[in-house]
Amino acid sequence: MAEEFDSRISIGFSFWLLRYVILYFLNGFEVIGVKSFTESLLLFFFVFFAFFIGSFLNDLIVRGYIFGHLKDKVNGKWIFIISILIYTLDDSWNEGFSVSNTIFSLILELSLTYAFYRTQSIWANTGIHWGLNVCYGIFNGMLGSTDGGIFITVNNPSPSLLIELISYIIPLLMFLFLYAFRKILIKNRP
Repeated sequence: MAEEFDSRISIGFSFWLLRYVILYFLNGFEVIGVKSFTESLLLFFFVFFAFFIGSFLNDLIVRGYIFGHLKDKVNGKWIFIISILIYTLDDSWNEGFSVSNTIFSLILELSLTYAFYRTQSIWANTGIHWGLNVCYGIFNGMLGSTDGGIFITVNNPSPSLLIELISYIIPLLMFLFLYAFRKILIKNRP
C-alpha cells in the first residue's frame, strides 16, 4: 500500500510541477526570489502536513462517503458524476465561484474520482490530491499567494489564453494518463 500511495503522490506532484514549468516558460509568472532555508523548511513542513490533512478529509467526504453511501442505491456512473459535482461545488465555496475555477475543478475531479473508482481505495486519490497540493504549496504557500510559497513569484498581469488553458490541459492530461495506464489502478479485491 505504501508503494502505491507513494506512486500516486508522485503522479500528482509531477503533473503540477509540469504545469508550473510550462507556465514559467510561457511567462505566466516570474520567480523574483526564494525564501531563506529556515523559512522554506518551515513552510514545507506546514504545506506537507496541512495539505495531507486537507486532501485526506476532502477525499474522505467527497469520494469515500459519497461512494460508500450511494454504492448500493445508485448506478456507479451516477455516483461518479455526483462526486464530481460535489467536489466542484465544494471547491467553488472554498475558492470563490468563477467559470474558470468551475471548469478547472470539473477536470481535476475526473482524475481524483477515477483513481478512487478504479481502486475503491481512498489512498489512490488522496496520494494524487496530496502530491499536487504539495507542489501548489511550494509555489503558492498555504493561502495561495505569490509570496506565500518557497519561491516568491509575480504573476503576468495580462496572461494569454494559452496560459489560461494550461490550467485545464494539465489536469486533463493527468486524467488521460491515469486512464491510459489504468492497469496501475486495479480495483482492490476483498
